[in-house]
Amino acid sequence: MPRTALRRTRTVAVASLVAAAALSLTACQGDGTGARASSPSTDGSGGSGGDIGSKAGGSGGSTAARACSGDRLKAAWSNFEGGPDMEYDGQQTARVVLRNTGSADCVMAGFPGVQLRAATGETWDLRRTDDTPRTVRLDAGGRATFDITFLASTRDDDRKFKPAQVLVTPPNERRSIPLDWPYGGELLDQAAATRPGTFVGPVSSPE
Repeated sequence: MPRTALRRTRTVAVASLVAAAALSLTACQGDGTGARASSPSTDGSGGSGGDIGSKAGGSGGSTAARACSGDRLKAAWSNFEGGPDMEYDGQQTARVVLRNTGSADCVMAGFPGVQLRAATGETWDLRRTDDTPRTVRLDAGGRATFDITFLASTRDDDRKFKPAQVLVTPPNERRSIPLDWPYGGELLDQAAATRPGTFVGPVSSPE
């Protein structure tokens, strides 16, 4: 074979080997990128703490706890810090306990509705705080709490509201639970105020 033809044959063979290697390298890089792209994302895994349908592990798989229903909740006043002093002129707290009387776990999240009622028929629907609610899980017989922060009326020239009863509506419920107001005294009536000193917080786990 002439020397010129032999050189051309070697050149073509080398070029073919280089092209094949380049194709092989490209395919490997493409497979690696594809594998990373198809990996499960952790951003969407799990649920947020505020989901009512949060799941609890158990034998035979996970089960979702239902939202607490008003007919299975009992409300009572807590003896938190000995209870409020109606002669004190600063902000203080009355705490309410919600107990799950059902036989199964349940969950709740949000703010209760709280309406103060006077013996004269006047009512006062309390404003809510800006706190972010969290999901609370109540075992059978378990409890959740919420706080009513208020200002007592201690001066004769105050505009006053004398509560006789408190209607508590659990979060996401329509049925109210009546509680007698046990502390006596009167509240500073700020029902028409933009930022009243009397308000209600979200439900939370007992401390």
